[in-house]
Amino acid sequence: MWSLQKKLAFILTGLAFTAVLLSTWILTAFDHYHFREYVDQNKRLRNERIAQVLVKSYEREGGWTPKTGAEMGEYFAREGMSIRLFDMNGQLVWQFTAIPQPHDSNPSGERLQQNLKDHLSSKDLIEISSNGQKIGFAEVTYTDPQSYTTLDYHYRQAMTQGVISAIIPVILLALAVSWRLSRRITQPLTDMISLAQRMRQGHLNLRVQLTNGGDELSQLSQSLNHLAEELQKQDKLRKNLTADVAHELRTPLATLKSHLEALLDGVWEPTPARLKGCHEEVERLIGLVSNLESLSRAESDSLVLNLQKEDVADATRTVLQLMEAPFSDKGVALEFQAESCSFAMIDRDKWKQILINLLENALKYTDAGGKVTVKVAKKSNRTINGATTGSVAVTVSDTGRGISDRDLPFVFERFYRADPSRTRATGGAGIGLTIVKKMVEAHGGTVEVSSQLGNGTEFLIKVPEAN
Repeated sequence: MWSLQKKLAFILTGLAFTAVLLSTWILTAFDHYHFREYVDQNKRLRNERIAQVLVKSYEREGGWTPKTGAEMGEYFAREGMSIRLFDMNGQLVWQFTAIPQPHDSNPSGERLQQNLKDHLSSKDLIEISSNGQKIGFAEVTYTDPQSYTTLDYHYRQAMTQGVISAIIPVILLALAVSWRLSRRITQPLTDMISLAQRMRQGHLNLRVQLTNGGDELSQLSQSLNHLAEELQKQDKLRKNLTADVAHELRTPLATLKSHLEALLDGVWEPTPARLKGCHEEVERLIGLVSNLESLSRAESDSLVLNLQKEDVADATRTVLQLMEAPFSDKGVALEFQAESCSFAMIDRDKWKQILINLLENALKYTDAGGKVTVKVAKKSNRTINGATTGSVAVTVSDTGRGISDRDLPFVFERFYRADPSRTRATGGAGIGLTIVKKMVEAHGGTVEVSSQLGNGTEFLIKVPEAN
């Protein structure tokens, strides 16, 4: 199987070869046309000159003699033409046969005899008149059927050899340039293939050296490097996932085990307070499993949404009323701003879960005296075929601790926690925001986050506006 470089090289060489041959054919045809015109014009002038010389010689000699115009006949014989002079009665006065040239690889005499034999030579009959009276005629026989003289023939031969001599180096140059160009084009692709193969073996830290410019190869290099970065990030998250899940399960199980061992050994009395602690750890495990089930359903294709045309502002206000008590207990203000008639196709139950996860997250990281603001507004996105498509935007912003730039890209990853110790005091299991993202995407929407450490966090949800 041929490589892409060889295929491209042969294609470029073929195109160059075709272009050279086509150009040569056009130039040769153009040259032949103009050379033919040049030969015909010279032929007419030559015939006129022959007639004029013979007339003057006839008038000077007072008639036809074997020497009348003989100098001219000898001259044209050297030019590769045979010429015969006849009087009015058709009697031959003199004749001169084409004289072979010593540098002619195909002597004019032999070519003339062969062309005469093959009926390929050309003849001209030139009428000779003096004072309006016909006095004879001259017969000029050209060696070449195209009426070429020896000089014309050599010129054409030199032109043909020149064209052939020019074609060969041009074709060789085109071949070299084609192979060089094909290698230059395919080399980045070869490097990318090699990189992809090494990435498949687990070397995700490799990167393609970006080519200059903004062409397709440069864009492909950037895309491959971006893919490598994403794979490396996902591989790191995958490795951390096992440790995070183990930590989330190990903590409540270890607590339960220690409590039960203390009770069984008689170290502790089974008081309601201690039994309540065991119950809380069990509830913690149940909550973790419940969150995992919710995440599994959100990520699976079997997630079914009961979409209805709802007023997003009204659905959001209902959820906020449920969250007023915990916000009031912690001393965090909860504000709500909304535009009326902000309709979208949503599942009210899933929408409730989305907002509760975001509000609980905001409440957890906002200190007493802080504020959480929820806004609902309509936005115009873009124009398609003259029609403007809109969306309903829901913003949940707080005045809490904020998220560092290092952690911000990973907040929607499952089990991700900015605190590596994963203590309960600094957050939950790290699943809530992952569920939010998956459910918002199931509604055909998007969720974005912006934050600055120490200045709070803002989540922006956009869902398509209902027609």
